[in-house]
Amino acid sequence: MMRKLPVNTLWFVCSIMLNALGNSFMIIANLGSAPWAAAGENLASILPFSIGVCIIFLNFCSFMLSYLMKIKFTFLMIIKSIVLTFVFGMLIDIFVYIHQIMYVPENIWIRCLYILIGLNLMAVAISIYFQSSTVYLPSDYLLKAFGKLMNNYTLGSIICTFIPLSISLPIIIFQKHVIGLGLGTILYLFGIGIFINQYNRWIVTHKEVPKQNIYLVK
Repeated sequence: MMRKLPVNTLWFVCSIMLNALGNSFMIIANLGSAPWAAAGENLASILPFSIGVCIIFLNFCSFMLSYLMKIKFTFLMIIKSIVLTFVFGMLIDIFVYIHQIMYVPENIWIRCLYILIGLNLMAVAISIYFQSSTVYLPSDYLLKAFGKLMNNYTLGSIICTFIPLSISLPIIIFQKHVIGLGLGTILYLFGIGIFINQYNRWIVTHKEVPKQNIYLVK
């Protein structure tokens, strides 16, 4: 008889799917995406790869940078995070493809609605994600690395966010066409924390958040 999956595992799988779905809504809205997704969009515009594959590549770079910044990884953590990265990137591609064959909004108000849907889905996902797992995407480990380096996670978050933006901006300048950055990016940068804090009050996957997760859910 098939064993039941632990509740935390189900929460975790749900969070990854919701995060990818939220990213896909913002990508399809074409009014600005989350910084790492925006960097993936810009790389995809100059490379023969999909957005999801470019996001996987960016996460691998984040992993290497985190390692160089002395973040400690066990072999099992590395394997799990790599698998998570592949699944996350592929899910984004799948959801974007589904959007493209079903409906791509042109009306500005519907596109703005897509941004709000995407932000809320991602906030729900992140709230669940950091409560239900101790293995993260490499970009989250990079945030931890900068937080420790600066001894301040707010400042570390700003510096970490600058990395994908610094990838997007030269490509945008070179192509003379804005991709991935816009209203959605601004709302993500200044609003995602507010959304996450709200959903943290509403969604509790278990009574205590692991200590190593506290810096990510505040």
